[in-house]
Amino acid sequence: MFSSDRVYLVVDEIGVFLGRFAGRGFGYYKSLRNVVFDYDGVKAYFTRIQSDPYAPPSVFQIVVPGKIHGLKLKGYGKNDYLALSDYLYRRLYSESVKYRRKCGSGYSCFLGVPKPSPIMIYRSGAEIVGEDIVLRIFIGLPASGRRILVKPLNHILSVIIPRIINKFRNMYRCEEEIWERILYLRDYLYIQKLLEEENAVAFIANNSVLPRESSISQKPLANAVPFRVEDRFSREIRVPSGKTVYGLIIPRGLTVITGGGYHGKTTLLEALQDGIYPHIPGDGREYVVSRPRTVLVKAEDGRFIHRVDISSFIKKIPGGGDTRDFISRDASGSTSMAASINELVEVGVDNILLDEDTSATNLLYKDEYMSKLLYDDPITTITQLARSFTEKTRTNLVIVSSASSILLSKAGFIILMRNYKPTIRSRKEMGLVDKLPDKQYIPPRERRVFRGIRGVKKIRAKGSKLILKYVDGIVFELDLKNNPRIIENGQVKMIATILKWIIREKINGSTRELVETINNVFREKGFRGFTSMVPPDLGWVDGLDVAWTINRLYNVVFEKRPS
Repeated sequence: MFSSDRVYLVVDEIGVFLGRFAGRGFGYYKSLRNVVFDYDGVKAYFTRIQSDPYAPPSVFQIVVPGKIHGLKLKGYGKNDYLALSDYLYRRLYSESVKYRRKCGSGYSCFLGVPKPSPIMIYRSGAEIVGEDIVLRIFIGLPASGRRILVKPLNHILSVIIPRIINKFRNMYRCEEEIWERILYLRDYLYIQKLLEEENAVAFIANNSVLPRESSISQKPLANAVPFRVEDRFSREIRVPSGKTVYGLIIPRGLTVITGGGYHGKTTLLEALQDGIYPHIPGDGREYVVSRPRTVLVKAEDGRFIHRVDISSFIKKIPGGGDTRDFISRDASGSTSMAASINELVEVGVDNILLDEDTSATNLLYKDEYMSKLLYDDPITTITQLARSFTEKTRTNLVIVSSASSILLSKAGFIILMRNYKPTIRSRKEMGLVDKLPDKQYIPPRERRVFRGIRGVKKIRAKGSKLILKYVDGIVFELDLKNNPRIIENGQVKMIATILKWIIREKINGSTRELVETINNVFREKGFRGFTSMVPPDLGWVDGLDVAWTINRLYNVVFEKRPS
């Protein structure tokens, strides 16, 4: 990283050193690459220098040794580092945001890291590496036009950075607060393991607050009706922290959530999706715990499909295309859903969530009359396949439906929502008669093997979107808001980083192997497994989310092999 002529500076020497930058052009900032700043034993340096004031801010890395931060890391388990690094990142954000201001041109004087959501994930802005805390922060190097502004830079490096670093000294004083989060995380993971053992869907604790403040806010809704299941369906779980939590375990198989409009059906489904992540104290969904590979599937008109077997759902299509090896650059709602479901079966997901409001209803259900009328319909509905599907794949289905009773007649578990209050009902209690014959789901007969993405020239993330430029002139955009597992824009940037790594390293294999490879690399090497220059704004993603993305990209190559 450094050349042989590196410069070491203590705080008192920074102002004098920066004097040589006065009046210089912005390009002179490159000389900061060889400077190591010593803040009373805490080393810091720039790992990237922006090219001009309007380019993304520079990256400043701070390494806090164990003897200075004072945390007793030997007492931490492997999974405990998630709670710790999440805590450290939030501390970095809350401290740096105080000093964020505008000066000069472009990003001049910008300081900080992206605001975290309420979920606990690994973020590249704060990591534990060995015994050290490694912090990464954006600094917008100040300039007026392309002329360096020395005074605000000196203030940042001599005053603000030491104040931020001081928040990470003697952190043993914060260990009680940190351990509260670690104990919660252990409880969360314990419940998740219990769900796996029972092949259950999720656990929702009594008194959880599921509604959010608004569509653009993750804060809990004030005065919301808390979730509470009737006592006879309430499960008691004693967790490692010593607490006893009570709530609903949604069992394996097909679950239908029903109820009137605005009564909390979709809110419950969204909480199940977000339950793949632990949440910080005060979120209201701390003990909403879902299996880690839970995915909400939606109709995605126009998406790309690459050689997916959708024949269990759709036998034939106009024009004679082979639905056992289906390809499309402009999928319909039903073909997109069928492909999404079988792509998830390939990688081995735990739960698939569906909402009739965002589904292709002709794939979801047909009543008895329409089934007789459309006897030659090539579509076999999810309703008819549901029982066979859950048995053969061991993947659970949770479906929100209130427009038709046909799904209820197949359900093994029914949750009726009224004014955000759940009631558990049975088919017998509701007088439901199953008149529609079940059909057999046949898993894909061949496995798809990923062989790469052809002709990619550039990949970048912009907000929630991935933008890929190809050598043939195509510019392809994919909005990852369509993947409800993606909560933060840092996760989008992480997927872009992993895609570059896949192309660079020529990674290939079945989609399941691809997912395992990505997860193993992160487990062993963290963010540095995918890029040597780690920025402050990456957020952890499961390999599943990378496979989800690849399945929707332009110019992806898959081969078929026998399963």
